[in-house]
Amino acid sequence: MPHTLDGVVLLGWMEKDEAITCLQTQCWFDPQLSNDQAEALWRPYRTTVEQLQERQIEALRRLPIPRGAQAIVDDFRFRTRGPEVLDVINIDPRSLAIYQFYVALDRADQHARSIGNNEWARTCLQLDRPVSQLPIRLENNTMKITVPHGEHQFGLRPDGAFQIQQTGGFISVCEINGRMILKAGYHRSFALARAAMNAPEASDTSLLVALTATAPPQLSPQFPTQGLRTTVLGSRPPLFSDFFDSSLAMKVRLRRKKFEYHIRFEQVDDL
Repeated sequence: MPHTLDGVVLLGWMEKDEAITCLQTQCWFDPQLSNDQAEALWRPYRTTVEQLQERQIEALRRLPIPRGAQAIVDDFRFRTRGPEVLDVINIDPRSLAIYQFYVALDRADQHARSIGNNEWARTCLQLDRPVSQLPIRLENNTMKITVPHGEHQFGLRPDGAFQIQQTGGFISVCEINGRMILKAGYHRSFALARAAMNAPEASDTSLLVALTATAPPQLSPQFPTQGLRTTVLGSRPPLFSDFFDSSLAMKVRLRRKKFEYHIRFEQVDDL
């Protein structure tokens, strides 16, 4: 049995093949699901989504920046000043459109411990991350490099060397056709939204996010498949609040994943 995490998935906004793949490869069932069994789980959620009324997406309400977080916000704006980060805003994430259809509750629980204390603003606007030596192993003709999370990329240093670099860990949103979309930070956003729902009278629950100029590649008009973009920008888009609606969100056991870079050495024809 693989290592697993408690999670929720929004099957109804997935196409049938995508949902079946999700249930069979991203979730754990014992025994594992057949195609017909996975489709049977997906179908009621799909029907519920198809029967939703058209959603009127209103302009996102921007809340005041908490006084205790102002210094952290100012430092973040100074350090990220440039064409990508446009501003820092304070919002309730539940009305955001989304393009990621799962949340691992265990990861959200870890972030929830910072809500309401001095570290929450830094958790939202994280720039500095721990740096450690990355484990490297060679298997057959492939170098495999394990990274602690998925937010890494290959970068080119000034001396011409390649380097695996961590990207910014801050929560971010972007705007497409007037619609605000949660770009990164789904687990922290879930932790905050759940806390706000459980304690609606609390005054210190805020989600500080970076408003960015670019959208995720999957939502680009140039992306090879346009199904996800059509869904997110359609008349019944998935919203972050849907993770808390039992008629739309299915509780599952998610397979815990690790992230690796694989660099393969091969001989190729010199054409």
